[in-house]
Amino acid sequence: MRLWVGACAWLLALPAVTAVAQAPDTLTVTTEGAVGKPGAATYPADARLSTVGLASQVDPDAYLLAAAWLQPALQREQLRLRAGIVYELGAIRLKALGAGDMNLASTAADFQAWLSNLPVTGRRVGVSLDPARLEVTPADDRPVHDGDTLFFPSRPAGIRVVGAVEKACRLPQVPMQDARRYLAACPASAEADADAIYVVQPDGAVFEQRIAAWNRDAPRPLAPGAWIYVPFARHAIADAADDAFNRDVADFLATQVLSESGWR
Repeated sequence: MRLWVGACAWLLALPAVTAVAQAPDTLTVTTEGAVGKPGAATYPADARLSTVGLASQVDPDAYLLAAAWLQPALQREQLRLRAGIVYELGAIRLKALGAGDMNLASTAADFQAWLSNLPVTGRRVGVSLDPARLEVTPADDRPVHDGDTLFFPSRPAGIRVVGAVEKACRLPQVPMQDARRYLAACPASAEADADAIYVVQPDGAVFEQRIAAWNRDAPRPLAPGAWIYVPFARHAIADAADDAFNRDVADFLATQVLSESGWR
């Protein structure tokens, strides 16, 4: 008995052994679009954006400004953003119907139907995917994660104008032309904000540009593949949408990606 007790005491004195989860040694990232080696590939667990870009052999004519880093972890937040916009567009429509404003009701309904069909991409905006640049700027060469996708489109030839417009437009991109000049070919509706537009560049950067004669900003040229979002006038959507509504729309457009052919 005394020996058994002593043995137990000795065992209890041993340091506790805790199971430690081992981090995976590899991860899988997919590349799509204008690359020499498309598809899913396995990389070391410490792989970075340049690692994947170089291994996938990005085509020399790929449109790097619009290259997109798609992360599943960001999809839930973007799904919530789209749902909020769609809900508010429905509220704008109902308010307009109640006030007998059929033009606003129709514009809101059309835009709601269109935006509802935009994909939730998980795109992380504001990052460079140019492998050559990333190699010399380590601070921008971020780690990739398992399940990520890098998409490299071809260069497009035009821009898109959407929002409070008579009809959404796809227009040829004109080098160095100020964003507001595209509105002459894609007229705003009566419910549009007359003082500002949102410019969404193909890398996902979003800018509010004031366009009225009394507050006009400096010209802002658009890169191929950019969006112009014509916002709804604040007074037209008051009590149906919050003050962040128009910016939220522009931010969601920034998550969209070009198609492989260069068009959205």
